Amino acid sequence: MGDLTSRERIAGLVLARPGRLLGMEPFMADVVQGIEEVFDGRRVSLLIEFAADTAEEIEIWRRWVPNRHVDGIVMVDLRTKDPRLAELERLGVPAVLLGGPELEAPITNVLVDNAEGARAAVRALADLGHRDIARVSGPRDMLHCQARDDAFMATCAEQDVDGRVIEGDYSEDAGRDATRRLLTGSRVPTAVVYDNDLMAIGGLAVAKELGVAVPGQLSVIAWDDTAVARLATPPLSVVTVDVHGLGTIVGEAILAVMDGGDVTTYQVPKPTIRLAGSTARPAVA
Repeated sequence: MGDLTSRERIAGLVLARPGRLLGMEPFMADVVQGIEEVFDGRRVSLLIEFAADTAEEIEIWRRWVPNRHVDGIVMVDLRTKDPRLAELERLGVPAVLLGGPELEAPITNVLVDNAEGARAAVRALADLGHRDIARVSGPRDMLHCQARDDAFMATCAEQDVDGRVIEGDYSEDAGRDATRRLLTGSRVPTAVVYDNDLMAIGGLAVAKELGVAVPGQLSVIAWDDTAVARLATPPLSVVTVDVHGLGTIVGEAILAVMDGGDVTTYQVPKPTIRLAGSTARPAVA
């Protein structure tokens, strides 16, 4: 790709998101801020494009790499039988995957323990006395969502809790739709764990619309400690990962591979639960 010392280098990130999830959700915005903090002053920039799906993401990579638009790629949201891994190998471009699980594929990986976050959420709610907990997940073809689903259901069984999962797509509308189904069904949970802050915000809106008090009648935990979660009414209890710090690890990782470093797995601190105003003991029937 020419003399990399004489020009600014560029790392590319494509976000494949459904049409109704416009722009960049708060989690990814915080990750990007962390990456750009690492790049600042080091003659490296981050190029971001949006795609409707992974097929379109691959097409963008095929435009980027031969035309030397990027020197490395950050990949997110690994999926079942993901064609992007083989495509990265074919393109021969330095790359980093954000999110697990650990791979046999030769790619540097920033590994997040998604299962532990789900286990911690169920335990926290069970400790408060909840015995009927729902989870609103992201798209189930994403491996990190599968890891959370499996750990959620297994921990519900261990804690003698009734658990169920409804699939969403990370949008606020998906949170609204799932919450309406849960709160108007024949069996109403006393707590819901949402896979991101936007779906939780949608859930809070529907609970308010239906006259279901949070946390008096419904406790809520959201994934990711973002400003959106902290500014919600009530402030959201969260599965907390240092998302900005996660971005800085990704930034250092992509710099290392663009510099010719070995394939590495980076471990990030395990997620924990921070309880706030959206959780309480369940109301006595």
